[in-house]
Amino acid sequence: MNETAMGLKHPTVIDLQAPETQARRVARHTAAPHQLLRSTLLQSTDGRLMQAVFPAPCLLDLQALQRADTEWRAMPPTLRGHLLKPQQLESMPALPGTVPDVTLRVDEQCLTLDTVFVESGHAEYLLKFTRDEYQALLHEHSVEIDHFAIPLTQTRPNLDAPQQDEQEIRQAVDTITRRRVRARLAEEIEIAPLPISTQQLMALRDREDVSTHELANVIESDPSLASQVISWANSPYYGAPGTVRSIHDAVIRVLGFDLTMNLALGLALSRQLQLPKDGVHGYQHFWRDAVKRALMVDAFARIMPPLSRPISGLAYIAGLLHNFGYLILAEVFPPYFSLYCRYQEANPHVPPMYLERFLFGITREQIASHLFQTWGLPEAMCTAVRHQHNPRYHGDHFKYANLLYLAHQYQHPYREQQLKRVPAAIYERLELDPELALTAWQRLEEVETEQVSELVRLLEHGHG
Repeated sequence: MNETAMGLKHPTVIDLQAPETQARRVARHTAAPHQLLRSTLLQSTDGRLMQAVFPAPCLLDLQALQRADTEWRAMPPTLRGHLLKPQQLESMPALPGTVPDVTLRVDEQCLTLDTVFVESGHAEYLLKFTRDEYQALLHEHSVEIDHFAIPLTQTRPNLDAPQQDEQEIRQAVDTITRRRVRARLAEEIEIAPLPISTQQLMALRDREDVSTHELANVIESDPSLASQVISWANSPYYGAPGTVRSIHDAVIRVLGFDLTMNLALGLALSRQLQLPKDGVHGYQHFWRDAVKRALMVDAFARIMPPLSRPISGLAYIAGLLHNFGYLILAEVFPPYFSLYCRYQEANPHVPPMYLERFLFGITREQIASHLFQTWGLPEAMCTAVRHQHNPRYHGDHFKYANLLYLAHQYQHPYREQQLKRVPAAIYERLELDPELALTAWQRLEEVETEQVSELVRLLEHGHG
């Protein structure tokens, strides 16, 4: 391969605008997923910059890139934009010298493919190379070939065998903490026992003859919880006329018995764990995501046929606590959680459950569901959280799990692509019209931002 053929205007820089290079451009849809090379821009602790290139169906193993005292982490979005903008690039091509001072390192699995496609710098196009062409290009520029990518097939999460959860959780805790595994998960992970008021709420939940008066008394016995429930009932989202001044008023006039019961339980549980200080590039939207998921699940449940609807309040609280396992991982495995955040930054294309399986041996859904069972929460909520990413699940309490799955697809950043992948069986099991579901999502998106923000503020206030 000569310089003219590749459009080189400098021995270490490829001219993306050269006719020879432009001739390699093809529409993005022509590449099969396994042929696409993905890259992540990294920054070391001593200020060096690197572009790590690997096959798309893989995750980037940061620990495999470490050298001596050098630690790599994903480049912050601001710095990434600062590098790409002068080159007028929308994405970073996996080619030598595209951006000055950025070292290219390529995973050896990239050279096992007959044909590879790399980013062109333009969102609609890719650059196509045969294996020999790409290998010659890397060799010509002395690009380092290494092994630092893990195929996602090797980190597949456990979606279908919940009976193995306890064993896998215990193995993960034992492996990471290197302590003797005790008989109970709740003891091993050292989470504080539930407050008396929370235990009383769960006891009421198991009874069939509970009165509004009993529920109000339990909530009022915890001033902080009572204040949150009343504030929730007064939020603009519910639009209650006048001011709600008591728990009885909140239950009878605004929230209803079931929603109040489950909301109080959810608020009480949310206070058990604090938001981690670390996060993905400063991720601070835990409760906003939780509230939006709860509202979405509730909206879907309300448009199901009346005789098929699950308990509204329980569906709502399953949505509110759908990501509770994220908090548990941060609480149980602090050093590994920080590493996990770095892996998320370096692998934005990989679903979190694959990274969790790779680093912890378990997923947040497994550990949250098991802890909920230990706490004696309703089986429907345990099942919903455990199976929320499994579109094939149709066992006990499947409606709650399927509703969480559907809500996740509608709230995914790439919603249009995700909805095309939703199995028709999901809508059929829920007896849900896809057009009505889309309308419900659109209505929720039109809800005043200030109203949703107020609900979020109330949850965050409970952690202040």
